Amino acid sequence: MIKLSEIKNGDIVNARFEEVTNTGEVIQVDREEKKALVAHGDQEFWYDIDDLGPVPLTIPLLEQLGFVRSSDPALNHDAVAYVRGPFIVRYPEKEKNNMLLTYRDEHREINNDIYVHQFQNHYLGMTNVPLGLY
Repeated sequence: MIKLSEIKNGDIVNARFEEVTNTGEVIQVDREEKKALVAHGDQEFWYDIDDLGPVPLTIPLLEQLGFVRSSDPALNHDAVAYVRGPFIVRYPEKEKNNMLLTYRDEHREINNDIYVHQFQNHYLGMTNVPLGLY
């Protein structure tokens, strides 16, 4: 389950209805009703907050968010780096659960696995630009 305070428009979440779970993008949040409008494919549905779940951040999802693996040896020294413009995500090879986010002169170290919506919130906080799927 995701906290209502963490959800914003554009976040990527899992939405469950009965036994079916779809990954989609939050279009609108109704904080009074504790519901979110989620689009997946050509459909949009309102879901209760209890029916929303996080999506683990994976390399394929990072690539769907517009990041590409860097071939720059300076960025890949002791790490695997993915870049999107001036934003860099580094995965140190020695510690698989860590990541370092860099945007210009700001750095954030993440010491555990995170979900896509949390990554989107970090990106927005660092760049002031929303991050969505390509």
